[in-house]
Amino acid sequence: MTARSEAPDRSDGIGRLVADALAIVRYHIVLIAMAACLAFGWLITGRYRPEIALVAGLDWFLINLLNRVTDVAEDQRNGIRGTDRVARNALAVTIFSIALLVGSFATHLLWPGLTPYRVAVQLIGLGYNYKIVPTPKGLSRFKEMYFFKNFGSSVLFVLTGVAYPLAASGYVHTLSTAGIVVLVLFFVPFELTFEILYDLRDLPGDRAEGVPTYPVVHGPLRARQIIDGLLLLSAAVLAGGVISGSVGIREGLMLTAPPLQLALYRPRFRRGLTSADCILLTHVGTALLAFFLVGTAVWERAGLPPNIVLG
Repeated sequence: MTARSEAPDRSDGIGRLVADALAIVRYHIVLIAMAACLAFGWLITGRYRPEIALVAGLDWFLINLLNRVTDVAEDQRNGIRGTDRVARNALAVTIFSIALLVGSFATHLLWPGLTPYRVAVQLIGLGYNYKIVPTPKGLSRFKEMYFFKNFGSSVLFVLTGVAYPLAASGYVHTLSTAGIVVLVLFFVPFELTFEILYDLRDLPGDRAEGVPTYPVVHGPLRARQIIDGLLLLSAAVLAGGVISGSVGIREGLMLTAPPLQLALYRPRFRRGLTSADCILLTHVGTALLAFFLVGTAVWERAGLPPNIVLG
């Protein structure tokens, strides 16, 4: 009796490849960057600019991809998915990233005002990934510098989420300058909480590699207190903006984000944050921005007042 031969089932292999690829490019960060660009761009300029959000997503894609190459040792210690694939193909990934980066500046033909900010974003990204940042002790990376590791990422989000749509619109904005400042001061501390949560997840690898994150320098408990303080600060800034009339009730709806972040991360912190937890929290942030965009659009289509400003 002859055994029947069957073609191997490649579905599992393809599934793993796709999952690894998504993890390598940190698609969850790309998505939230694009959602932030859409939401804040609309609030500031009164226009939906999905094409600018795609440029923002591309820039974060490039930064994340090069970061995976430069952080192989740390990611292997932390068990980050897809790291072994990156390690085996580091040169090819680097060449692809550089080629895509250079070619992507064809955007200058469509939005020349965007180019200086894109250059700034990519320079900060390179400074985050490579030792090109001058310090009193020599060249370093933003990632290896206390405070600047996290603050640099928040600056990138402000550039891609606020500066990009502003520049693409020729700096024409429907929200007041004071309102724009309030949104930025709200967004920066809130975004920093994500950075520290990821650092809590990466504590073993960061400690082994000597990366001076807040959890490494101050310990997990103090890092948690910093997160709580940043969430409180973020909410206080936005509430103050609503009360002063710098922003309206429409912008004030974002006050739901800090307490939700607190409610979601605290139980996960107590049992130990995982990669899945951090990705989930990021997806929740993206979902909130998407819900805000859809909800406000439906509200306006219904003929209701687009905004209510106190004072």
